[in-house]
Amino acid sequence: MARCVEDEYDEVKEQYKIEKAQLTELELRFEPLEAEFRAILEERDVDYRAQLAAEREVVRRQQAALALQAWWRSYRVRKACQIMAKKRAKAAAKGKKKDKGGKKKRKEKEAKEKQEAAENKPAEENAVPLEPQPQPTTTTE
Repeated sequence: MARCVEDEYDEVKEQYKIEKAQLTELELRFEPLEAEFRAILEERDVDYRAQLAAEREVVRRQQAALALQAWWRSYRVRKACQIMAKKRAKAAAKGKKKDKGGKKKRKEKEAKEKQEAAENKPAEENAVPLEPQPQPTTTTE
């Protein structure tokens, strides 16, 4: 029985040596493949990082463009408001007010102007013109 265990031990030891040799041979074949695999992974990592950087750059440019466009629009609005304020101040200085009335106010204004014109007309009718006034000539092209 002792002999059986020793024989079994020797068989297992021989099997181990064979498997160990196969393992070393496979590891030798695997080393270049593993190096190539790591190079591929490194290349993919570099490409991925470059793609992320490009996407970040696009987002950064879009945000910058939006900021510039918003600034430009607000600048134009501020300038337009300044111009309108100057026009209003100028009109107020002259005493002119913008007519905001509708048809009714316009009709009242026209009637008032006609009445004033009618009051001033009799004085003009009595005036004698010194020279005849020439008639304007119109040309058609």
